[in-house]
Amino acid sequence: MSLNPDPLLPNVCAEQELSMLGARQPCVQAFTRMVKVWKQGCTGHRWCVGYERKTGYYTAYRQVYSMDVHRVYRCCPGWTQRGKERGCLHRVCAATTCFNGGRCAERGDQICQCPVGFQGTRCQYDVNECSTANGGCEGHCCNTIGSFYCKCPEGSRLGPDGKACQDVNECEELNGGCQQTCVNTAGSYHCECSQGFRMHTDGRTCIAVNSCSVKNGGCEQKCVDMGNDHYKCECRMNYQLKRDGKHCELRDPCVDRNGGCAQLCRSVDGQAECSCRPGYTLARDSQGCEDIDECSSGQAMCAHRCVNTQGSFSCVCNPGFELGSDGKQCYRIEMEIVNSCEKNNGGCSHHCEHTTNGPLCSCNQAYQVAEDRKTCVDSDECESGEACCSQFCKNYPGGYECSCKAGYRLHADGCGCNDIDECLAESSVCEHYCVNTLGTYECFCRMGFRLDIDQRASLYDSDLDDEEEEDDPEEDLGVHRLPDLLFRQPPQLLQYTAALHSPYGDDEEEEAQRGELTLVSHIGMCLDDSFGYDCGVSCADCENGAVCGADRDRCECTPGWTGVICNETCPVGTYGQACNSLCRCQNGGSCEPVTGRCVCPPGVQGQLCEDGCPQGYFGKHCRWRCNCPNNGRCHRLYGACLCAPGLYGRFCHLPCPRWTHGVGCSEECDCVLEHSLGCHPKNGTCLCKPGHHGSQCQQECDPGFYGSGCGQQCDCPGGATCDPRSGECTWRCPAGLHGNLCQLACEEGSWGSGCSNRCQCADRALSCDAVTGRCVCEAGFTGDHCEQMCVEGSYGWSCALDCQCQHGALCDHVSGACTCSSGWTGTFCEKMCPDGFYGLDCGQMCECRNGARCHHITGACLCTPGWSGPHCILACPEGGFGKNCSRSCECQNGATCDHVSGRCSCGAGWTGASCQEACPAGRYGEDCSQLCLCQHGGFCDSVTGQCSCPRGWTGAACELGLCSLPLLDCGEGSYGEGCTQTCSCQNGGACDRVTGGCSCPPGWTGEHCQTACPSGDCAHLCSCGEGGQCHPVTGRCICAPGKIGQSCQQACPRGRYGLQCRNTCVCQNGALCEPRDGTCRCGLGWTGPRCETVCVQGKYGPDCALDCPCQNNGTCDRFTGCCSCTAGHYGHSCEHRCPSGFFGQNCARPCDCRAGQTCDHATGRCVCPPGYRGFLCQRRCEAGRFGEGCQQSCDCVGGAPCHQAMGQCLCPPGKTGQRCEKDRFGPDCSLQCQCSHQAQCDARNGRCLCPVTWLGPTCTEGTRERAGYIHKDLEH
Repeated sequence: MSLNPDPLLPNVCAEQELSMLGARQPCVQAFTRMVKVWKQGCTGHRWCVGYERKTGYYTAYRQVYSMDVHRVYRCCPGWTQRGKERGCLHRVCAATTCFNGGRCAERGDQICQCPVGFQGTRCQYDVNECSTANGGCEGHCCNTIGSFYCKCPEGSRLGPDGKACQDVNECEELNGGCQQTCVNTAGSYHCECSQGFRMHTDGRTCIAVNSCSVKNGGCEQKCVDMGNDHYKCECRMNYQLKRDGKHCELRDPCVDRNGGCAQLCRSVDGQAECSCRPGYTLARDSQGCEDIDECSSGQAMCAHRCVNTQGSFSCVCNPGFELGSDGKQCYRIEMEIVNSCEKNNGGCSHHCEHTTNGPLCSCNQAYQVAEDRKTCVDSDECESGEACCSQFCKNYPGGYECSCKAGYRLHADGCGCNDIDECLAESSVCEHYCVNTLGTYECFCRMGFRLDIDQRASLYDSDLDDEEEEDDPEEDLGVHRLPDLLFRQPPQLLQYTAALHSPYGDDEEEEAQRGELTLVSHIGMCLDDSFGYDCGVSCADCENGAVCGADRDRCECTPGWTGVICNETCPVGTYGQACNSLCRCQNGGSCEPVTGRCVCPPGVQGQLCEDGCPQGYFGKHCRWRCNCPNNGRCHRLYGACLCAPGLYGRFCHLPCPRWTHGVGCSEECDCVLEHSLGCHPKNGTCLCKPGHHGSQCQQECDPGFYGSGCGQQCDCPGGATCDPRSGECTWRCPAGLHGNLCQLACEEGSWGSGCSNRCQCADRALSCDAVTGRCVCEAGFTGDHCEQMCVEGSYGWSCALDCQCQHGALCDHVSGACTCSSGWTGTFCEKMCPDGFYGLDCGQMCECRNGARCHHITGACLCTPGWSGPHCILACPEGGFGKNCSRSCECQNGATCDHVSGRCSCGAGWTGASCQEACPAGRYGEDCSQLCLCQHGGFCDSVTGQCSCPRGWTGAACELGLCSLPLLDCGEGSYGEGCTQTCSCQNGGACDRVTGGCSCPPGWTGEHCQTACPSGDCAHLCSCGEGGQCHPVTGRCICAPGKIGQSCQQACPRGRYGLQCRNTCVCQNGALCEPRDGTCRCGLGWTGPRCETVCVQGKYGPDCALDCPCQNNGTCDRFTGCCSCTAGHYGHSCEHRCPSGFFGQNCARPCDCRAGQTCDHATGRCVCPPGYRGFLCQRRCEAGRFGEGCQQSCDCVGGAPCHQAMGQCLCPPGKTGQRCEKDRFGPDCSLQCQCSHQAQCDARNGRCLCPVTWLGPTCTEGTRERAGYIHKDLEH
């Protein structure tokens, strides 16, 4: 039966217990009765019998109940006690241990493993997910029991992830109620009007305006009145109009002519900042790029000679030497060197330089070395982006040329394109008014006129005449009738070139009524399953789902299609199979070519568009003419003009603005802007730019095709592909390379052939392989897109390393560092907690006594034999001994049992393993350990040792014979006959008067009592434990310091030490005190005589005796030794630097450096390469500066720029030399200029451009004016 738990021990909980107590409660009851009595006063003064009422009382008992509230102590939920333990030390799981679906675990640090949404030791509390980061909700977070949900504000709805809020596009339904343009905004929407309109106060209707005076014409910045009731919006400098034509946005200066930059352009604060690719430096004009001559600047550091190349350099060695592995040093070789450039120029197209590895080829300016490293090919400035053209660019060997679209002319700088004002030209074709726009123009008419169909001529609006007769609808359709057939065009016979004589004249009408037709045909036969007018098509050319005929001589079209190869839709007015069905739509309705369903125009409805008027009429009987331009439709009752799809304006005279279409131009074109020119204003069909196709112009031309609609086929030799826009032949680069010569590696984020594919890697990827696209993951991540952490048991790069953590420890997926579970420590959690410690990180100190060890995980004490209790402080109760006091003593005759070993300590007079035997003759005392001293056959008592002498003897040891009593006259110290001999007994020993033998007192032994008994009484065995001594007389134990007890078997209680445990320990911070001498045994993280000092930096563990493994100035936890790394390092011992691109504490912050540069792993400061400066390395060196931090100045003649990284002078045309100090011309600047008097030398032909006062081929001949000056000088 378990004992009541001790409230001071762990896992014991107090509870209020309510019990019902029953008790007997006495109550007094009363009753009355008539009693017979004798009374006086009767007749004759005599006694008589009468009756009186008497009340009687008695005691009864009733059962009453009361509620009793008292405190009881029980094991906390999840814990139980076993045996006679007073504490609840054992984990137990029951159905009611964990709430809310928690799982109970009998092992581990937590009682219950709670499901998501609950917490607490028993999962009894709800987790308020909304209290942390709003639960991840973008809108409102609503907490529920065990979960939560997100809500979005009005105007937005919850996204697929259940957290993000997505805007509701109110414009999707009925255009938001807007008359013209509906603009969706976050959480709302608003209506906008097109150019020339303003918004009504209802916020939906658009009212026409014709001036900038009304709210600035709706323009965001500037409104320009153009007259004729027209205006346009303009933007301030550095801004450009948005697509709506009213609002302005900051102009990207790099869009226009690449910002004037020769190579790379970047917008910085609205200004174009030019830069160059590696190997080039920015020219003095801050726009051009010039090659860096690393050889002239001395940065190449070649041992012998240096050869400059475009964008780089190469070191070459003198004859008899060869180039080392570093590409700079030269080493002597013992062999004959042959100049590899002597024969056929080394195979080089332009220049050849001999090296030990063979000829090194280089090219003239505007050329570059091909893949064979010998041939010089033209550098395509148009493809590489070096060209400054703003619209079209055409490359040619050694240069390029810019051109413009129709409606533009080339700017004087040869790069930009200026709009042509067609309205100012004499060839302006507008009959009345002309308004210029970008790239085109627009015509308008005076009042009373309308634009003709060609949108140029102006016609008098004669439609105002209401009596004009209606046109014959059949004539509008231009149909031709035959018996039972209706054709829009004269019929043609398949496989024949045939034509009917049509239209029919009056003389042929009779033949037509009879069904007789005159056929004029040119019959020809196609061969090899070909057909068509010129036998140029076959069944393989059938389109739009058409199948081949049974004889493979025609395409059988699906409904809605016609033509030889079924690539033409049904003519207007027909539909269905072979387009043989006639539309029945009325009032101008059009027929869907497949099913014949009627599509009614605005203002007309009904299945056959019967509910409405024909185009151009209105009124109850459709007799009134509409006053709308182009004979447009109007409201069938009121006559208000209804613009056809694709038109807008008061008179429906304006086509929809670019990128809009449909009724009222209210719909936006669904096209990819970058790849399209606009869309059809009526139906929204996208008009694709050359090189793209698809319903949204979203697809690039298939390989082998190019041009508008991708309808032209490439004609490139050798299987080369062509540019999908221009058709120019290009070579497909191998995977991982791009550029016109495939000389450039893919930029970060792209891969594959021509670097056309985008990497699909997650944030945890460092990069993707430029060839295969495979993601290169950060350490600790894996998966096709680096989206997964390493599986359990692996870590590091590519998760290729196996974790070495033991005993259930968690392994960090990045570094492999082990997070030990409770009870384990060490680098790989391979060691159990050291003695005296347990728990997580071995941070808890054991409280076990008497040599007991504690469990390294739970801290439960494992008692040594003879001890029990939670902390092993209780000796086994009487009658038990051994491990867990589980063994029973077998001692008899009142003997005591040792609680550790079970050895019996026999009482006086008994011996044996169980003290079951009486002392044998001649021995007595405890455990029969003393010898009887009785002489002459005397018997001694087995308990006290007292002698029982035989007859004739007496004395304590029966040593005196009754017959020799006269010998007692010898005095003390003498014996023998005549008492002539001297006793030699020492230390108080008694001398036998007869024999002189010594009878030693307790504590002494030997023939003359000269030797003290070793460690106790000479007749008793001493059991005073380790280090204890017996009193030689009494046998009482004198314990060694640190021990107490009858047999010195107990250690000093906690907090005491020394002899008889008289001293008080002075140890601090939970340290253990050595019971022998009071020495303090420090726990984790403490040291010093009293354990009062924390570990110094670099030490940890018990008594700070262990050395911290932390590197790179990392600090370690003085208790566990776990390292806290400084900024810029990570790892178990802080041995790793942050990977490239990250810095700071735990390497958690990404670098924010431009130009792809890295940053300091600790501070995050950008480490700029030579040629860059700025806090983020975002700025290149200014003109005239170069090197690290742009600290060095260029040393170039004539203000020539230098390479921003190495300082090599980039000479302009006509200049050469290390400092551009030499005037040269001709191929590769190989010829010396002969110009005098500071004349300029043409870099191509060497012609001298003389100053004003000099003439001649070399500017050596003076003019007459100059000769006059010389003559005057001679006179003086």
